[in-house]
Amino acid sequence: MLRFQFFLVYGSAATLGPYIALFLRDRGFGEERIGYIIGFSGWAIMLSPVVVSGLADLRASPKRLLSGLSVLATLAIGGLLVSEQFGPILGCFFLFTLSYAAMTPLLDGIFFQTRKLRPRVGGEGLHYADFRIWGTYGYIALLLMLFFPIRQSGAVETALWAGLICYLLIGVGAWFMLEGKRREQWKGAAVLPSKSAFKALLSRRSIAFTGAMFLLICVSAGFHTIYPVYLVEELELPRHWVGIVIILGTVVEIVWILGLKPLERRWGLRSVMLGAVTLTGLRFALLFVFPTLEVAIATELLHGAMICGMFVIPPSVLDDMADDGNRNSIQGVFTMLVVGGGRFVGTVLTGHVAAWDHRAVYCLFFLIAALSFGLLWLGFRPAREAR
Repeated sequence: MLRFQFFLVYGSAATLGPYIALFLRDRGFGEERIGYIIGFSGWAIMLSPVVVSGLADLRASPKRLLSGLSVLATLAIGGLLVSEQFGPILGCFFLFTLSYAAMTPLLDGIFFQTRKLRPRVGGEGLHYADFRIWGTYGYIALLLMLFFPIRQSGAVETALWAGLICYLLIGVGAWFMLEGKRREQWKGAAVLPSKSAFKALLSRRSIAFTGAMFLLICVSAGFHTIYPVYLVEELELPRHWVGIVIILGTVVEIVWILGLKPLERRWGLRSVMLGAVTLTGLRFALLFVFPTLEVAIATELLHGAMICGMFVIPPSVLDDMADDGNRNSIQGVFTMLVVGGGRFVGTVLTGHVAAWDHRAVYCLFFLIAALSFGLLWLGFRPAREAR
């Protein structure tokens, strides 16, 4: 059931991620307003993950929390579908992000708790990538499912309806998940789990990693916002092909994720992380230097390296920083501090630059990726390798 939830939670990103900017375009909004709508949702990421993951570390049932979040996401998508004006759409997308932002760290925390507390279920030596890859499978499946309806009608609202169904299924599936024994450390703990998580992320040993990830999330948020619009409006790709182009990168992403374990064993986690960031920078350099549809599609071959560096490797690094008292909270605080802040800064900045010149966005992304590489080179020393 945990694999099924990874399939749905991460896979459901295919229903809004590639299409939300086009959906907002259909509602009549320009690049700056799109940047503000998606960027403002970054504040939601700064609110819910730390609260929800903190509750999971204290006394709340993680599966009940996941079920409640899915109901909230369902209602928010319904609101998006019936709204036309800037204010209601801003509010509904904020509400959706509030719920979805807490789902991913909560699900990651459930995985690491299951592996820690229930070896017979999770497998003590099981790699996070073995479960996270099911999210990639789900992402591909949803994109393929949406291709023909969007091609037939041209309406990207179809993607939002698919997302609504996904979150209903997540809510039902949450009740069938296995759950470790709940702790009640809140009764006598001297330090709240979120406070100890903040200290772990901002310590001298981890501050370079945290800072580099903030920069990379800025890049990721801006890229995923503007890339579909760039394909359709600048490179004249028919909109129903957007999902197929993204599928190309996601299929290759499977190879990258499956290759993480052997690459880490051979080269070490630090080298793999630095390599992923290098290839991410190369992708943006190619998009800037060669503004053609062929090159834009070809760079999807590097998408897996970008995803591994930003979303697959970090949860395991965070778990190495955690202890049993903040194993959920460190995922939530990271999502709040790094993902939320990075999303707001990245999308708003991208919206302003794209309103001036779409191509210049990729030059900006390359420079930010290069800066994050420098931080990791100087200060990233994974705890497992240090041991």
